Amino acid sequence: MKANHISQLAQRYVEHDMIQAHTDLPAFPNARAELLFAFLDRSKPADDHSELYALVTSLVQVGLDTHDMIEMASVQGNDRNLRSRQLKVLAGDYFSSRFYNLLAQAGQIEAIQSLSLAVCNVNRLKMTMVDKMKQWTMTAEEYLRTCVSLKKMLFQSFNDRLSAKDVPAWEVLLDHVTELEVMEQEKERAEHFGRFVGSWSYWHVWQQGTEEERRKLKQSSFDVSFWHTLMSKYEVREQLAYQVRAAQDKLQTIVSALPVDSATKQRLGSFLGSIHFPLAQARSASVQQS
Repeated sequence: MKANHISQLAQRYVEHDMIQAHTDLPAFPNARAELLFAFLDRSKPADDHSELYALVTSLVQVGLDTHDMIEMASVQGNDRNLRSRQLKVLAGDYFSSRFYNLLAQAGQIEAIQSLSLAVCNVNRLKMTMVDKMKQWTMTAEEYLRTCVSLKKMLFQSFNDRLSAKDVPAWEVLLDHVTELEVMEQEKERAEHFGRFVGSWSYWHVWQQGTEEERRKLKQSSFDVSFWHTLMSKYEVREQLAYQVRAAQDKLQTIVSALPVDSATKQRLGSFLGSIHFPLAQARSASVQQS
């Protein structure tokens, strides 16, 4: 199985000259898409909809992530280009709608219902997350776990289509693959002052900081120099690098201990060893090849 199998199928939907010229898109969720396809294909190899399910789920995810980019840019004030914002809105709506069209054409009405419910649950959890942030009760660990949950929900829509004996292994792998992806993104995000607010780094500092430091964070009254001081004082990058390494080791251990046949274990190990975990920084509309 090629590591970018599903992303290649998605290229016809996510590659557009207008978007490439005037804005950017979030990275394609390669790891989660390929993992979903692997388990669907393993559970029901005769089901010719496995690729379709993985594809449409990924397109919905890209749509939601694209809209999140607009909200983040609005908060941080780093996307003042009107055309870029408009294209993100349209692109997000387009990706989110393609899943309905593709599944409807295939007569997969139940799958439409499952994904639609998952989208509602994602938005509900996002609102809960925002409320905790506004109340300043968020912790770095809770932020991490919430981000992982948000990125897993759509892909869990097809749990009932997997073989019952595969669900535990699928859930464990999905959780740890997603955790590694989130930590990789947060590690990259920690290199940019403009992306500090609301990140894992931000909530880590909020937990560890002094009363004066927390006051400045709360009032957004800090500059790049102060940010550098905080990142160094609380060893934020070192903490993230350690967590990424720990997540990588944990994933390898989990794969080796999976209660599946040796052929499946080898297939998953090879796939996870070559899969591309995209950085958080927004990329061009072109789907990156692993």
